[in-house]
Amino acid sequence: MGDHWQVYLRPWFRQPRPQTAALPVPPWNTEIYQAGIRYERPGAIATRIDAGYILSPIGLGPYDARPDINPTILPHLSYLQPMPTFDPTGPRVSAVSSSYPLGAQVTVSTGKWDARGAVINTAPTRSFVVGNPGTNPRQTPVLVAGAGITPTIGLRLGASVAKGVYATSDEITRPASQGRSMTMAGGEGEWAFGGTKIGAEILRTAFDAAVDSAVAYEWFVQGQQTLTPRWFAAGRYEGTSAPPLNNGIVVGTRTDLKILEATAGYRISPDITLRASFVTRKPYGASLWANQFGASIVWAQRWW
Repeated sequence: MGDHWQVYLRPWFRQPRPQTAALPVPPWNTEIYQAGIRYERPGAIATRIDAGYILSPIGLGPYDARPDINPTILPHLSYLQPMPTFDPTGPRVSAVSSSYPLGAQVTVSTGKWDARGAVINTAPTRSFVVGNPGTNPRQTPVLVAGAGITPTIGLRLGASVAKGVYATSDEITRPASQGRSMTMAGGEGEWAFGGTKIGAEILRTAFDAAVDSAVAYEWFVQGQQTLTPRWFAAGRYEGTSAPPLNNGIVVGTRTDLKILEATAGYRISPDITLRASFVTRKPYGASLWANQFGASIVWAQRWW
């Protein structure tokens, strides 16, 4: 919009498939994921301010949402698939969610360190979609903070924390219940050298529940290797460890989600990239791994 100012909007369109051939085709699903305003000021201590429906300020996974940046084909499925129910009186949640909550964030950085603070309207374990009140969680302020250090060019180590209510009292089915809070904390790292780029994170989320507390873990490690100016190889191994169901009478066992993807890529031009992947994954509660092959073509062009 001018010096230091930007406005961004990220619409999303999807055509769902009917469950059976006999059913009519569902209408198009149209949503807005991201919509906000940003102010950036360079300097010895650079500053960025975001306000509106912003990218969730905790976790590295959402930064791979753009297909031209994602080293593999699949997004981070551990961000997109809610965990099995561990508290029958509360809503279903994720260990961490790829969401675009309403909020504001301030980020400051130098060549050696960075820090951020944010206030958002839903916990980063709940998905929030602009203009979709039927499935959105109840709004409640949640605080997020993070910091990182860059001891040398190409290497960054960071930590982050989020705390707030993940389920309000009117989302709890048990009468006269208060809202339940969550605390998320984690570490992350990125290392780039030569033609190699590696990233990893681990997040621990502690939930208040009707019986005791519940702890979930999300983690991933991924890497990309440039082989030639056009060819590259990439891979990601990620997973979530979900807390067991606890209804006060029966306590279940922990269940895991695990996904492994290996990708080969070819850059036709700076704008067009081809990818082919082998994926093996083990859903929550499954005893067997499911294998898949996939291919993608990505065109990305920046006009200004």
